[in-house]
Amino acid sequence: MKRMLIIVENSEEEQYRTLRILEEAEKMGCKVDLINSSGMKFLTNKVFVKGKELYFEEYDAIYSIGNSDRHHYFIMLATIKTGVRIWPSNKHLLMNDKFFEGIFLDNLGIRTPKTILLTSKEKVVVDKLVEEIGGYPCVAKKVTGSEGRYVCLVESFDDLYKFLEKLPHPSISGKKGILLQEYIEESKGTDFRTYCVGDEILGAIQRTSQTDDFRANVSLGGVAEKIEVTAEMEEFSRKIMKEGNFLFAGIDFIMSNSGLVAIEINTSADFKGFEKATGINVAEKIIKKFLE
Repeated sequence: MKRMLIIVENSEEEQYRTLRILEEAEKMGCKVDLINSSGMKFLTNKVFVKGKELYFEEYDAIYSIGNSDRHHYFIMLATIKTGVRIWPSNKHLLMNDKFFEGIFLDNLGIRTPKTILLTSKEKVVVDKLVEEIGGYPCVAKKVTGSEGRYVCLVESFDDLYKFLEKLPHPSISGKKGILLQEYIEESKGTDFRTYCVGDEILGAIQRTSQTDDFRANVSLGGVAEKIEVTAEMEEFSRKIMKEGNFLFAGIDFIMSNSGLVAIEINTSADFKGFEKATGINVAEKIIKKFLE
């Protein structure tokens, strides 16, 4: 019997994807320990859970759900201390950063919006940066975040400054961790996501905003429906999964006048709506591929 460790954040412990991953792992005969990372104590060479040291080598596989710094530290320690199978790997943690994603996608020759790092809050500098990506309006976003959080369409320098000042971590506002992105107006309120496990493309959904919001995230009120995977979606998705050697990803696209544009790779994407809409057992496919 394989022994598997799943680590989660507070918000994930009772979430659909956590429960489904746990369920399918147990169906496949794994003995699973589910641990909330908020209760962990970290040293540079070991981890304690409820006062007891956790020994990585006791597990055959470790699966992380969530993108907090605690998870990054845990995966780094586990990778150094043992040779067990771990998802995501240190390499894949880079994909939690939207600017790293852009570098990865651009290197593959896949269309992405023009993107530039914000290096200053000085108007003269900001205006030059915005000019590089086509001018206002443009999209401002933190390099980390999900479900449309910390993303804003800005029409002017004043809009951008207000967005920066409202961020929860003022120390990074306008200095690091913020990017500016070309706004592709024709895509407003609609995006697409393919769900992939290894080299298998499971299907795709279209998300549509029900308001004037340019974001289509379901968490913000957008409506999702199953669609056919187009030839371009398939081509881009297969290339991304192969070159990234990803176990699982929800890959987000928008449509521009020049064709499909990739905007994000979600290696911890939620799949509740997709499973229910398609009847495809995503969790089973993830765990089966993970344990191969």
